[in-house]
Amino acid sequence: MALIQAQHLHLAYDRREIVRDLTLTLPEGRITIIVGANGSGKSTLLRGMSRLLAPRSGSVLLDGQDLHSLRGKELARRLGLLPQSPVAPDGVTVRELVTRGRFPHQGLFPQWSAEDERAVAEALAATRTDDLQDRLLEELSGGQRQRVWIAMALAQQTEVLLLDEPTTYLDVTHQLEVLDVVRDLNLTRGTTVGIVLHDLHLAARYADHLVAVRGGEIHSQGTPHEVITEQMAHEVFALDARIAPDPVTGTPMVLPLGRDRTATPHRQEDPVSATTARTTTAQTTTAQTAAAEAAEAVPALEHSSMLAFDLAVVARRPLGPSLVRFTLAGPDLAHFGTGSHPLDLRVKLIIPGPHRSADHFAPVRPGGMLDPVTQADWYRTWLQIDPSDRGWMRTYTVREQRAAGHPGNVSDHPEIDLDMVLHLDPVEVPGQGVAARWARDAQVGDAVTLLGPNRHLVGPEYGGIEFRPGTARTVLLVGDETAVPAVGSILEALPDSVSGHALLEVPHAEDEQTLLTRSGVQVTWLPREGRAHGELLDAEVRRVMGENAQAFRDAAVECPPAALRRELEDVDVDEAILWETTTGRGAFYAWLAGEAGVIKTLRRHLVSELGIDRKQVSFMGYWRAGRPEH
Repeated sequence: MALIQAQHLHLAYDRREIVRDLTLTLPEGRITIIVGANGSGKSTLLRGMSRLLAPRSGSVLLDGQDLHSLRGKELARRLGLLPQSPVAPDGVTVRELVTRGRFPHQGLFPQWSAEDERAVAEALAATRTDDLQDRLLEELSGGQRQRVWIAMALAQQTEVLLLDEPTTYLDVTHQLEVLDVVRDLNLTRGTTVGIVLHDLHLAARYADHLVAVRGGEIHSQGTPHEVITEQMAHEVFALDARIAPDPVTGTPMVLPLGRDRTATPHRQEDPVSATTARTTTAQTTTAQTAAAEAAEAVPALEHSSMLAFDLAVVARRPLGPSLVRFTLAGPDLAHFGTGSHPLDLRVKLIIPGPHRSADHFAPVRPGGMLDPVTQADWYRTWLQIDPSDRGWMRTYTVREQRAAGHPGNVSDHPEIDLDMVLHLDPVEVPGQGVAARWARDAQVGDAVTLLGPNRHLVGPEYGGIEFRPGTARTVLLVGDETAVPAVGSILEALPDSVSGHALLEVPHAEDEQTLLTRSGVQVTWLPREGRAHGELLDAEVRRVMGENAQAFRDAAVECPPAALRRELEDVDVDEAILWETTTGRGAFYAWLAGEAGVIKTLRRHLVSELGIDRKQVSFMGYWRAGRPEH
């Protein structure tokens, strides 16, 4: 069991103070539930107590130690957090996401153990997501996704678990299931639990200790019977209610009175008066509904793990005939990041459309207000807009991130560097090559929107390049020019205990770069100089693997005979996304990214022809030759 305390805590976003001089102890080994109206500061308090949001003053102590004095993984082994809107990387399966809960218990190149396997299996079973484990996260419903995120938090097996609105998007049955899981965890392991909830009824049922927050301060705290009163409902939620015992649990139950509190006698109305009354009532109701909806809007900075950053190009530097590095800057970037290595930073750049009619990302700007209900479907809504108006979304790897005042900056603001490929078609085709044309024409001073992580809500577990070699000490990195930025970030992160090959095919010799690494990975550049895309890459992979394939078959990984080996499914790369990422469990790990047709061929060579276990191979089709972009 563990004790977590906030002492005289002040929390703020920019100049807006949310939590004021708040002191709170979560009782050791108990379930504490924090309730309050929208904007009361309850979620901000949870972020401050998890170190996602640094306090303006005051401190948070875990068993007497200041949270900010603990190393990242040490803290993550002891304290887990499920934020309100967690972000998953593209193409991740349910099981892969849940295994991330074991990340704090391992090193950079972890040894997957029976204990890790047991923790993941128990988390999947407890949340009833074991039958979903092979499905992609983006295929699931909102409720299913929420259960998977909770499974990841359970797999982390921490002494303290903080959950921000864990029942969001769940129906009543699954709300009870999730909270039952949390209660079982508390009873069997003695986990200290802190939960933010909107539902007073559920809060009363499951809380050992209840905290009501109003205006960034504690209004009242104690047992549910002590806290849930008519006075609290009125003062904290502006709700007139009666309190009655729950007929099932005996805990307090809030019964809202509403506007119509007493029956009125029936009377005759003349048609004109009745029509006028109904019209007036309808107008009033409409106005009240609009006001209520407006009141439900919440600050994006406090509730959205993804933000839209308004940036400007402050530098443009060619890296060769086919690659250009853009430096983007703006005050918004003060809210960007994850607190981790740039390896974990993938972002979406919005290539501007020629006929933009509005700011389609206004609700998720750092100063924006969003509707938490409709925000869950923002991407589907955005796709319905004409591309010439909304623009086009493209994914890039952040090569470097610098705070304001960094000696390498060219502006007064925080900056990030992105590398873009100039894949220019001889003939311009609508909807195709839009990113390359923007990169060709963009100049210093041009404005652009970037979607990325909100550093106030997102931690180091934020999904990035999906490079997870597991126990491997020998790696094969394969990519074309579109994968060069990602490979560069991977090489920078690799320790000196790792060796292998990085094979990079680029259009011209002038596109070769100096990539820094402490590792023993040998970088080989393959300039095409007019040859077919992938021709050199295919030949070099076959040569390298032909010399080393047998050594790469780790004895610890059982590879069945060819006759029994499961045939790779055929992926139509013109219709489907070629994307499968794994956590390596052998001595060898391959990471392939680039043009989908080429990557599909290389994947088949490694797995079907050479017999490399598919769990040792991650592959990503970044783009498809001749396929229009959407």
